[in-house]
Amino acid sequence: MFQKLKKAIFLGRRGFEQGRTVLFSKDWRLKNRFEAPRDVFFNDYWVKVAQAVGAEIDSVGYGYFRLKRDGKSTFVKRGEVMLDDHITWDIAGNKPLVHRLLQEQGYETPDYLEYELSSISEAESFMRKHDGNFVVKPANGGAGGWGITTKINTISRLRKASYKASAFSGKLIIEKELPGQNYRLLYLNGELIDAIRRDSPGVTGDGISTLKDLIRIENETRLNSTIPYALSPLTVDLDCQYTLADRGDTLNNIPAKGERVEIKTATNQYSRYENHSVMDKIHPSIVDYGREISKVINVTLSGVDLMMTDCTRPLKESECVVNEINTTPGLHHHALVSNSEHEVAVGPKIIEYIFEQIK
Repeated sequence: MFQKLKKAIFLGRRGFEQGRTVLFSKDWRLKNRFEAPRDVFFNDYWVKVAQAVGAEIDSVGYGYFRLKRDGKSTFVKRGEVMLDDHITWDIAGNKPLVHRLLQEQGYETPDYLEYELSSISEAESFMRKHDGNFVVKPANGGAGGWGITTKINTISRLRKASYKASAFSGKLIIEKELPGQNYRLLYLNGELIDAIRRDSPGVTGDGISTLKDLIRIENETRLNSTIPYALSPLTVDLDCQYTLADRGDTLNNIPAKGERVEIKTATNQYSRYENHSVMDKIHPSIVDYGREISKVINVTLSGVDLMMTDCTRPLKESECVVNEINTTPGLHHHALVSNSEHEVAVGPKIIEYIFEQIK
């Protein structure tokens, strides 16, 4: 018993140290550089939404804006709106709980295990029982993909990814990595209002620069672009390192001019060029499936994340698996799309719905 306690304390301390390194790393500092551009984007976003719905808008401080029309008002902050309650938010943010609730209703989710640093041996056993690659995530927290590492296929990678994830949550989760592409279906009170496909982020070679330099150039371009096309940096984290390593690449590789190179497997740090509106392509049976999923925890505004090999085929042929339910689905996902002619203005739809609900 004493030895187990010593091991738990050691792992906890080591995880904290690793987590502290993550939080104060250059990647974290780079993330903070994107805070101001993110604010500018959403300030402009809500001004345009207010104009579209004929509402007045004013800043009330601390990042909040108030939209007023016909004696009714609502508040917004970045991509957050006043719809679902905090209990719904908490449940949706608990990945193991959502997996269990979905499985109880017969929905297919990835094989997974919840664990802590002190019980990492259970995650090691989980890996040995299954083949292929795995994903390690914070069980709570880690919004925007921070703390998530894919391509876990060795015990060493598992441990490093677990320490990283522990910076965001004491509870961790390991899942089977799913095949197919990542789709976000956005529902408002059961109605699908947009669907996007999010591809893995990458860079394009110029025949001169290394991948490391191309990533640096990409981040500076994202920060300095007059027309925003990304709200997050492209970081050289474990997910990047493992994605490149499994393909036989390194950061010192020099891609040919015009060659597109996938930098990461996790899609959260995409740019406009990897984000595509597919509202007109989703098969009706998949639309119905996503609507049912959003009702499992009674979400009014939900971003249902699905992994599929082909969204145009019926549900049973699409190899569809539920990844997550998001109660604060980033509205920028639906504005920063490659095919801007198909962009769906989801903000006005949401604010109109909120005004209608106010008595």
